[in-house]
Amino acid sequence: MKLWPFCVERRADQRREANLAAEFVVRESFSGKLLSSSCSAQVLNLSRRGCCLALGRLDCGGFHLHRCLEAPHDYLLDLNINPHNGASRQVTAELLWLNREQDSVGLPFRAGLAFSEQPRH
Repeated sequence: MKLWPFCVERRADQRREANLAAEFVVRESFSGKLLSSSCSAQVLNLSRRGCCLALGRLDCGGFHLHRCLEAPHDYLLDLNINPHNGASRQVTAELLWLNREQDSVGLPFRAGLAFSEQPRH
């Protein structure tokens, strides 16, 4: 079941389909304190301003990602994207939304992120 029932394209930038491994940690923006352990994810699509992640769970080492939705500017995700060529990309992002999807590969959650910094290529 999707929490957002409308089929309106709200992205300003074109997205590219991707199938990239990623890891992230959550930290407080004002103190820099790490709030979670490293969590695995799969990048499903990517644009200049953000991405969609597939997640196996919403609890990351005692920190639940729903807390990020309460104050996205206070809880930042340090995301490390691992392209197939081996050159990883590191970005900081804010969590904008979470959904649950019917998924046959074991990653039932989707997370929409907006990059706080533009990815370095």
